[in-house]
Amino acid sequence: MQIKKGTEIEVRIDSLVYGGRGIGEYEGKKVFVDGVAPGDKVRVSLTRIKPRFMEANLREVLEEGAVRIEPRCKHFDVCGGCKWQFLPYEEQLRVKEQQVRDSVERIGGFSGDLVGEILGCEEPWFYRNKMELSFGPKGMLGFYPPGYHYEVFDLEECFLQSTQVAEIAAKVREFARVNGLEVFDKKSHEGFLRNLVIREGKNTGEIMVNLVTAPGEFSQKEEFVRLMEGVDSVWWTKVFQEEGRRTRLEEELLAGKESLVEKLGDLKFDILPQAFFQTNTKQAEMLYSLVVEAACLKGDEVVLDLYCGTGTIGLFCARQARKVVGVEVNAAAVESAKMNAKRNGIENAEFYLGSVDSVLGELPKADVVIVDPPRSGLGEKVVDGVCEFGAARIVYVSCNPATLARDAAWLRERGYSLEGVKPVDMFPQTSHVESVAVLSR
Repeated sequence: MQIKKGTEIEVRIDSLVYGGRGIGEYEGKKVFVDGVAPGDKVRVSLTRIKPRFMEANLREVLEEGAVRIEPRCKHFDVCGGCKWQFLPYEEQLRVKEQQVRDSVERIGGFSGDLVGEILGCEEPWFYRNKMELSFGPKGMLGFYPPGYHYEVFDLEECFLQSTQVAEIAAKVREFARVNGLEVFDKKSHEGFLRNLVIREGKNTGEIMVNLVTAPGEFSQKEEFVRLMEGVDSVWWTKVFQEEGRRTRLEEELLAGKESLVEKLGDLKFDILPQAFFQTNTKQAEMLYSLVVEAACLKGDEVVLDLYCGTGTIGLFCARQARKVVGVEVNAAAVESAKMNAKRNGIENAEFYLGSVDSVLGELPKADVVIVDPPRSGLGEKVVDGVCEFGAARIVYVSCNPATLARDAAWLRERGYSLEGVKPVDMFPQTSHVESVAVLSR
């Protein structure tokens, strides 16, 4: 049989690789496919053919592997949010831990024994503190199916958000339908409604609702506020998009408090609408405790907190350090970080606005450097800059084991030793995994 794009073949899935794809083998070539579990025998359609591997789309599960279970959510087949619902949670943890170990060994060239046992979630459902839903035609409110940017399916249930969040979404959906509000069209740039963002304080019970629209008159504003009775913070954000210009946001507080308050440990955090905050509150407490433990602070250290977001990690460290200096490129996050330091009576923490790679030369020498970069990792330029501080320890919080392993190898070349890596599951039912790595000079 001639192998070409569109050819359908049968393959047995051996394991899952980082990113969630399954991997099998056909005529000596690796085959990568989404939506499969280890042990599945599947029929797939080839989409990409290379000398050493092929990629394919799933057509049919012919035989289910022993670990596969029935997904809990009715939207599983069309929603891209919880791709691992067909795996028992224990299997999800096993696979994620192994993927971190594989990256450390194969990409970084370190011993896999440096990777510890993964820290799982006590409750792998209803853990998200933020949901961003999109409006679709005829008043639909939900998510985009994988690979789609214009079609939305109407969300009827979701087991990652609380029932209170689901009830608010249902109210807003009905509000949009009754009032005949037009949905923003990304192709024509006409219409009004864009997104609904709901944030929840898992430890405080506070709720923030942010209605995101295109510019235009919102004559139902007062009605919307009444609908949100009991919500702690109600915002309206207008998105201005013009060809050749940067997208601009205009925010208006419609009712309630400016920020949502959340607690992590004994600290309280003010979260503004555009500020980043870890999506899984309970696991974030554990993650930050790991970071503080890894930093080995004795009280006289200067700590750099790079990519600091709303200052959560740095503020966790501040009471055990002489000084904390945070750097973040998101202006709303920096504002939140400063508010959070003041709210918690922390006076030895400073936060600066700017991209890490552009301000490294202006920062003070440090005893400990904490980094929490995006999925792309630090990159060699930032690794060089971090090493210039001469810090005794680097604590690396990673959302991508591949770039973590790469950066750790670069740090090794510059005199740092990898002491250990602790995987942390922040996003159950997905393939994503966080890790805390410790490096010493």
